[in-house]
Amino acid sequence: QGVVRWSFTEVPEGGRYMFGAPNPQELMSAVSQVAQ
Repeated sequence: QGVVRWSFTEVPEGGRYMFGAPNPQELMSAVSQVAQ
């Protein structure tokens, strides 16, 4: 649930925060969970 909320929060930002995330690993983990 937290991952979905995170995605919905970052998507409207145009992915600016996603690409500017200080933790690429966390981003990959979130993407992996969303993909599943």
